[in-house]
Amino acid sequence: MALRIRTGNLNKKIKIPDRAVRKAALAVLKKFGKKRASVDITFVSDAAIKRLNTKYMGKRRATDVLAFGLQGNPLVGDIYISSDAARENGRAYGTGFRREILLYTVHGALHLMGMADRTKKEKEKIRKAEEKFLRSIGS
Repeated sequence: MALRIRTGNLNKKIKIPDRAVRKAALAVLKKFGKKRASVDITFVSDAAIKRLNTKYMGKRRATDVLAFGLQGNPLVGDIYISSDAARENGRAYGTGFRREILLYTVHGALHLMGMADRTKKEKEKIRKAEEKFLRSIGS
C-alpha cells in the first residue's frame, strides 16, 4: 500500500475541491515521513458532524473537523469535515470556502500525525503547522 487519500461528499449541496484536498492531506503525510497510509476524508453537514461529535467525543455540538486514526504502518485514518462550517467560516472570516476546506483538511491530517490542540501550547503549535502547510500548497 502506498499513500492513498479518498474523498467522499455526503453533503451534496456543497461542491468540494477534491484534488486540492487530496494534495493538502498528502503534503502533511509526506512531511511526516509516511510512506504507507490510507486516509478517507468525508465531507458532511453540520447536523452529521454534530452527531459524530456527540457519539465519539461526548460533545453535543457541531465542530469543523474530526479525525480518527490508527497509528502504525500503514497509518489508517478517517477525517470528517463540515463543509457547512467551512462555507460559514469562510464568509465570516473573509478567508473563503476553499481555504477553510484546506485548513480543515490539514488540521485533520495533523491530528492523524499525533498533534493535539487541547492546551494553549498545543493550539499554538498546530496553528503554526497549519499555516506552514497552507503556504506550501499555495493557499
